[in-house]
Amino acid sequence: MKTIGVELWGGQARGAGKNHMTCMRPSTQPVLGRSLRELFVGAYATFAGRCREVDEPAIAMVAVDERTGRAVGIARVRARVDRHVAAIVGRHDACDLYLNASDRLALRHLAVVLDPVTSWKRGQNGVRYRVLDLRTADGFTDEHGRTLRGLRCEGPALIRCAGHALFILPLGDPSDWPESAEDAWAFLPERVYFDELDQNPAGSLPRYLPMPRPDLRRSLIIRTHGPRETGVNLTSSGDIAGVLELTGPRQHGTIQDGHDELNDGVLLGRYARCDGAQLTDDPSLSRVHALLIQVDDQVLLIDTASINGTCVPGSHRARVIALDGSSSGNELQLGTGTRVRWRWVAA
Repeated sequence: MKTIGVELWGGQARGAGKNHMTCMRPSTQPVLGRSLRELFVGAYATFAGRCREVDEPAIAMVAVDERTGRAVGIARVRARVDRHVAAIVGRHDACDLYLNASDRLALRHLAVVLDPVTSWKRGQNGVRYRVLDLRTADGFTDEHGRTLRGLRCEGPALIRCAGHALFILPLGDPSDWPESAEDAWAFLPERVYFDELDQNPAGSLPRYLPMPRPDLRRSLIIRTHGPRETGVNLTSSGDIAGVLELTGPRQHGTIQDGHDELNDGVLLGRYARCDGAQLTDDPSLSRVHALLIQVDDQVLLIDTASINGTCVPGSHRARVIALDGSSSGNELQLGTGTRVRWRWVAA
């Protein structure tokens, strides 16, 4: 149940982060005029070697400071066979991609979730992944400047997030990384966008849309919802998919989740932007502690770089735990004093 495969860049110093504030107000500073191409080309020499080293399905998340044009962090996240993998981007120094140059970034800003692959052989698998905003003030924008809360991707994704350009780049074939930065930029496939928000505004699509021209090198990106608004009854569609029970030191309560809301993500923690925050009385919980989400036919509990961790009672901490949702429920421990149990509601 433990997530493995996240490798951090040695230049990301830890332990001195200013973790006292969760999220700043939206910035009033003017947006700088550097293009994503300029930022990619200028920083390419810094990260290309790190990307070239990986010869199995993975992604690199490369953050470039929009003000200085300097690469300020990279995390390589390797996909796993039959196991989801997740990484967290934010200003808390427990995050996998730790970025501390801008107070516009929330402590825990984005979750990136990789789908399982069927093989580690080169060229056998395209890595599919999703990017989810953790219900922050600003969210993120795509390369065309559209503010978003979620993306589902197969191929590279280019986004801007709180003063950073974030290049999410599939790995696995070292030949994708030529010496010339200009050649590397030209080699990036065309990004083809679909809007799940327009096609199905009530919730997430259950499947990826097909590539429009499978014979061409393209990157498929679907704009989606992120985690929904706060509450304890997340059933806007009218149907209850399951129930999450929370038991803290003194309080007990439940969150009823609809199918659409479960597909988009349920956020757990002490902070007001989390679902059921009024049910939590455990100071060992992080302000944004975990994300409950259904990915295809699996329900996952993703620890969002919390301080005191998430685990099955009696086991080691884990980043991603798959829940079977049996009638008796799956019991997990969040922090040191909160137990949660997930169970499906019978149709």
